[in-house]
Amino acid sequence: LHRLRDSGNSLVVVEHDPEVMLAADRLVDMGPGPGESGGRICFDGTPAEMTTADSLTAAYLTGRERVAADRTTRPPDADTIWLSCLGASEHNLRNVDIRLPLERLVCVTGVSGSGKSTLVRDVLYNALSKLKGRPVDPPGAHRGIEGHERVDDVVLVDQSPIGKTSRANPASYVGALDGIRKVFAQEALSKERGYTSGTFSFNSGKGRCPTCGGSGFEHVEMQFLSDVYLRCPDCDGKRFRNAVLTVTHRGRSIADILAMTVTEAVAFFAEHRDIRRALKPLQDVGLGYLQLGQPVPTLSGGEAQRLKLAGHLTGRKRQGRTLFLFDEPTTGLHFADIDVLLRAFERLLQTGHSVLVIEHNLDVMRSADWLIDLGPEGGEAGGRLVCTGTPVQVMEHPGSHTGRALARYDEALHGRRPARLAETGAPALRAAEAGRQSAATTVPGTIDIVHAREHNLKNISVRIPVSY
Repeated sequence: LHRLRDSGNSLVVVEHDPEVMLAADRLVDMGPGPGESGGRICFDGTPAEMTTADSLTAAYLTGRERVAADRTTRPPDADTIWLSCLGASEHNLRNVDIRLPLERLVCVTGVSGSGKSTLVRDVLYNALSKLKGRPVDPPGAHRGIEGHERVDDVVLVDQSPIGKTSRANPASYVGALDGIRKVFAQEALSKERGYTSGTFSFNSGKGRCPTCGGSGFEHVEMQFLSDVYLRCPDCDGKRFRNAVLTVTHRGRSIADILAMTVTEAVAFFAEHRDIRRALKPLQDVGLGYLQLGQPVPTLSGGEAQRLKLAGHLTGRKRQGRTLFLFDEPTTGLHFADIDVLLRAFERLLQTGHSVLVIEHNLDVMRSADWLIDLGPEGGEAGGRLVCTGTPVQVMEHPGSHTGRALARYDEALHGRRPARLAETGAPALRAAEAGRQSAATTVPGTIDIVHAREHNLKNISVRIPVSY
């Protein structure tokens, strides 16, 4: 990135990684919260100036706040139950044997291309699914799985899209919409008209808008261009017939409810235990800003993954002990979001489940009970088991890139210096400052974004320095 900048280019990067933030010439921090509570500029200046800023990002960068600061790790002990994957040799894996403690937070670490996804997804997940009578793809080459009888099920939670239908939404995914429809069916006006809970469904029944079929928009196919979606002219995107919308609960129609955020709906249905219990997991995974009726295809990969996690945290309890596999769940998440995610993992662990995470984030690694480090490099130079152990034990391993990064991060946290400095430490900051000074003397112009109001942006203006 610095080479591109030094060649006369201008770079605007959307980023959560603190090393990239510290290496930037300028930071624009958005917030203060997500969704409707965001869309404002909290800080605009250099990384050095941000150390005294009153923003959530600054608090984590300077060490005033720490991810999972109150989590107590639980290293394996004499009573720990283990699950082993033996002789994994798919793709670049070199006859790898791993043992992972159950009912613990375990991270599989290593540089990109070291074999993490191959081990977890292709070998472990497919092999366990086959053993549990749910065959998916054929498992990758391995010698055997020991201790599989210790878990009753295995679930892979990745960032793949949940579905392609615009009718699916967060409320229906966690089962809250059924309870909401029953509340409206119990209103006096509904009973007078003979409305049932099915009347308040936009998937079927006579209550949905006949023009758009309850989707809220019309799909116009374009022969040579991308298809166009137009708001339904009859229901104006509200999905229901006008007569159905005259039925209200505490002054709100079913369309008004679907336009609420999760946080607003939890407060609105405070007296309805089933609805509140179904929606609460969405808050617990940091999705309180989503609208109840937001189509799931519009969610980002990280939001889709957390929505899947929320589905497993609902009151519909899973039978037995489940091994949950997560593939880089922190992608696209802020420090505060990662803190919320780790609390959700803890809820799974407290109910007897096990969590295995493929991860690059140092905060998650540092909070883990056990690490499995692959490498030492990527591709043909990877595929080996470098070391296993607690985060402290991995830090002490001389051949682990993960261990060295964790050691630097731990030093930064305890030294109250900006988190996750480069290996060269303070000289790296001096070099970055020199680059900023050089860039400041050569920038002849700016790009001005004036009064941006798209989605949740609150009429913000930003000036971006550019080089020609």
